Amino acid sequence: MTERRKPFHETVAERLIEQLKAGTAPWQRPWVPGEPGSMLPVNPTTGKRYKGINAIHLMSQGRTDPRWMTYKQAAAAGAQVRKGEHGTAVQYWKFSEEQALRDEHGRPVLDGEGRPAQVTVVLERPRVFFATVFNAEQIDGLVPLERQPPAWDALERAEHILQASGAVIRHGEIDQAFYRLATDSIHLPDKGQFETASNYYATALHELGHWTGHATRLDRDLAHPRGSEGYAREELRAEIASMILGDELGIGHDPGQHVAYVASWIKALQADPLEVFRAAAEAEKIKDYVMAFEQRQVQEHGPQQEPDQAPLLPPPPTVAELSAAQYAAMKAADAAFGAALVRAYGETAAGDRRYAPSHDDPDVQAAADAFKSAADAWREAVADARHIVAGRDSVQQAIPTEEVSMQTHTDDATDPREHAARVEAWTLAHLMRDTLPHALASARLEQIGRARALLDEMQPLNPQNAFWTRHVLPDDIDALDDRIQAVIAPLEQLREEAKVAQARQAGDRAAFEAAAREAFDIALPHDWNGQVQVQASAELDFEGATHVVAATDLGVAPQFWSVYVQRDDGRYAFVQDFRHAQQAEHLAYRLAVVAANSTESAQAREAILARAHEDRVRRDPASTEADIAAASEARKTAEMNRTLADTEAQTHGAEAAAQQDSPSAQPAEAARTYLHVPYTEKDAAKALGARWDRKEQAWYVPPGVDSAPFAAWMQGGARDPAPAPSREDPGARRRVYLAVPYGERGAAKAAGAAWDAAAKSWYAGPKADMERLQRWLPDKMPAEQAPAMNPRDEFAEALRSIGAIVTGEHPIMDGNKHRIAVEGDRKGEQAGFYVVHLDGHPAGYIKNNRTGVEMTWKAKGYVLDPQEKARLAAAAASTLAARADAQARQHEASAQRVCRQMAELVSVTEPTPYLRDKGIRVHAGVFTDRDGKTTCIPAFDVDGKQWTMQYIQEDGTKRFAKDSRKEGCFHVVGGMDALARAPALVISEGYATAATNAEVIGFATVAAFDAGNLAAVALALHEKFPEKPVLILGDDDRQLELTQGVNAGRVKAQEAAKAVGGTALFPIFAPGENAYPAELAPITPPIYRAHLRAIKALEDAQQDSEGAKLTDQQVAALKGALLSDAQLEALARMKSHTDFNDLATRSVLGREGVERQVKAEAVRVIRKIEAQRERPPEQEKEHNSHAPLPPKRVARIA
Repeated sequence: MTERRKPFHETVAERLIEQLKAGTAPWQRPWVPGEPGSMLPVNPTTGKRYKGINAIHLMSQGRTDPRWMTYKQAAAAGAQVRKGEHGTAVQYWKFSEEQALRDEHGRPVLDGEGRPAQVTVVLERPRVFFATVFNAEQIDGLVPLERQPPAWDALERAEHILQASGAVIRHGEIDQAFYRLATDSIHLPDKGQFETASNYYATALHELGHWTGHATRLDRDLAHPRGSEGYAREELRAEIASMILGDELGIGHDPGQHVAYVASWIKALQADPLEVFRAAAEAEKIKDYVMAFEQRQVQEHGPQQEPDQAPLLPPPPTVAELSAAQYAAMKAADAAFGAALVRAYGETAAGDRRYAPSHDDPDVQAAADAFKSAADAWREAVADARHIVAGRDSVQQAIPTEEVSMQTHTDDATDPREHAARVEAWTLAHLMRDTLPHALASARLEQIGRARALLDEMQPLNPQNAFWTRHVLPDDIDALDDRIQAVIAPLEQLREEAKVAQARQAGDRAAFEAAAREAFDIALPHDWNGQVQVQASAELDFEGATHVVAATDLGVAPQFWSVYVQRDDGRYAFVQDFRHAQQAEHLAYRLAVVAANSTESAQAREAILARAHEDRVRRDPASTEADIAAASEARKTAEMNRTLADTEAQTHGAEAAAQQDSPSAQPAEAARTYLHVPYTEKDAAKALGARWDRKEQAWYVPPGVDSAPFAAWMQGGARDPAPAPSREDPGARRRVYLAVPYGERGAAKAAGAAWDAAAKSWYAGPKADMERLQRWLPDKMPAEQAPAMNPRDEFAEALRSIGAIVTGEHPIMDGNKHRIAVEGDRKGEQAGFYVVHLDGHPAGYIKNNRTGVEMTWKAKGYVLDPQEKARLAAAAASTLAARADAQARQHEASAQRVCRQMAELVSVTEPTPYLRDKGIRVHAGVFTDRDGKTTCIPAFDVDGKQWTMQYIQEDGTKRFAKDSRKEGCFHVVGGMDALARAPALVISEGYATAATNAEVIGFATVAAFDAGNLAAVALALHEKFPEKPVLILGDDDRQLELTQGVNAGRVKAQEAAKAVGGTALFPIFAPGENAYPAELAPITPPIYRAHLRAIKALEDAQQDSEGAKLTDQQVAALKGALLSDAQLEALARMKSHTDFNDLATRSVLGREGVERQVKAEAVRVIRKIEAQRERPPEQEKEHNSHAPLPPKRVARIA
């Protein structure tokens, strides 16, 4: 049998490991100062130096002559490789190639001189090539190596680099040389302590290599303690870079200070032979970054500059600065175009005429062409500028501390936008380093979810994506896409594991057991105390039964490894057996992470993780004594911090209890200030902040709200108690604590409630929506036992608390799923969902799909007797059955009526007003009335039956046929036969968007009519055409995110894509078109609701001439709640830039922008499916790497 040939990286790594053990690796050999370029390998034919791993590999051959060349190159130079000499392999990668340019018929295209034209093609899969080279010592006939004296002073050159870098360098503070990440500063002994000037500059440049790893430069992972594996990896990069720089400058290289890392380097290469490849590549980046300072002019300040001084060098130009001239030209052309439109059409019609495809007026057309050319020039300048900036730092704002970077909430004063930018940059940096799953290995659910969401935001991979306007898009997009796809599965696994921790922390037994089964495919006892044990096990046959015991007790080699967890009573429960120790240890570590993340104390979490890390290090046979000592010390420190934190918390709790028990600490209950509010003025009072007391049937002023605006309603009967004396600072606000049942915590949190860990209670947070939190105020929970509410009334109140509009027969308490309208729904929409049953103890589940808020509800004590429960269930069942039958008859009658009306319609031959306004062509299958005013779009199900019709009036008003079925119905632009021939299912919301997309991509597309119908249409078509890829082109309703709290278009499109395994794509507009201006005051759903209430109150007061008038103070307060004109204008602009038709007709990007975004993504999706069909089926992989052995035990002894 032929022995397997070792891969190149394994061969290189094995040789380097042996040399590291002997102390002869290239970067371990000291070089004295001398001639630059005398040690690093070079090809004398090309004059280029070998780089990266090729340089390391060639240097490891032990040759003294730096010249290396191929056999052919030696022959071309008149030399000859000696017989019997063996060459050395080097590798290089090819990322693009020249190919003959061909026309649409496949024929070669000739250039101006009649020769075949060439085009550079980026290879989808870069190719690796190997070459064999020989050292000059192996070749006869080569001229002797001539060493030229340097044309510069090496020390002056090194000094120039240090000064031009602008690094903060401090001397003499300590007798050590190091780089400190926290202060971004280099620390060196005094220059006089170095033996030679060359030693000083070699040391300084070594530390400058570490300095380049800061997040604002090359952004390497530097956050590792001295002596750790991560620290050793960074030292390897800096040491190789020092070797290269020392040869480049001729100042020598002294590796004597880094012998302590040899064991860690050997361990790293044994675990991952590719580590030295990465280290060599990053060392080349360090060298290039440092040598680039040679080209900079040094200002008066030297490297001793302190952090609070002005920077040595001006900041590099941004994309905006590099493209400023083109932007100014585009704005000037835009202004000229607008003036020409006003002159030709008047101010009223100028806005609409701007989007016309052409203009009869020659001056207007010339201005339009000039504006388009200027816009194109600006876009090209932006693209060029991004390439320039890409050559600088790839990530500017990443911070290396993982736990801080990925926090989804922060209590400090950091700008949320800055924090979000840091999280994005941190995620992108780890993605590019292939370390994202490792960096999130111990993260919480919200952190993993945020990283996963950012991966979705990175798509599509083009410069128009908002994400890639904030970050540099790498040149190799396919490689980036592969990286993203590669981390999705590991992140999903981490997310499932994090759900186990979340359920354990919440104390939800059922959810905990289900999550553990889903994440690990194991059964975890609900009373697990967080302890995990791995036992090397063996089987023992005794008295006819097979027992499992510790292998050490029998003195035999382990047969398998068992994982146990400890219960609260101290007993151990068996979890799973594994064939390999690494599998058992991996599960034990992941369970330790679950235990850590399910604790509320940060110190306890760190202590659990530190102990788990120490256990892994101790079990690793490759761990050194230094590794074990470092892990043990870290664990001791973490446990000490935990002990101190627990002591402090107990002391704080005792003091709080003492204060609470003190009579003086009990606040007197304040009487409410009730108001006399006429019914016609209730909206005005509510807009000012008044609340309704259901028991007293009166409005009142809630605590903490200024009562001055309510003066008109307080006369005569308001009961305003005298303020009690207070010892608190008048400016301080006491927390308003809430009585939130566990199942309702999600809804309370969404309304602004926050958790007080010390008090173990929810309270109204700084951004609380008190209107939403009324349900959980303590006064809603009377101390004395009151008659329980009827379950239906209680559940209706729960529905209203999450924004549901309870009308008619809702809630229906029959145990089935029901839809319900919520605040923010358009007519006919039902974005709410609930299911509630009356069996035993009434309970249910509610979700507002518009806001994402959900609630698990349980009745507070009302239990129905069997007769009442049976009566209600029977009534509900009868109601539902009757309604379903009536609706089916209604739908069928409406369908027949619509089909009869078709006879009165005519096919559209000339664009209707709607088609003209939307800038789309006439497509078959659309009808109109005799006057050509109304646009009629028939809707069919997947079997081709017409159920309804969408009617669009001249002014754009839309409606469907009365009492007709819309769910699951759609319209195909191009017809069903064309859809059957289409290579993909491309589904949009509205007809105009679908028609625009069909005109761009060249095949049939589907209109689902609205976001709520996307999933139903996608599922139906995917079932009919399962082989076609699905692309959902959704609407990006960012204005709804501000006013309603959820981007319905984006959410529904993503849900539809996920349901069929498809891809969701959203339009990317030019800067400022679909984004809320940062300089305006923010808009939130509570602010927007207050705006609407204020409008209604002011309108009602103006219309009701006989009612009580609002005071000037009340009017001023209501007007203060209104949004500004600038805010309303921003919302209107965002609303007019949501879909791909808006991109084509209202954006400066125009139809060309749609082509770039939609066509490219459609082609990518289609090619991906075709590639998957052509790929041979892989062998079925094991479903779970933790798959257990077949059960063999009769008894277990842990």
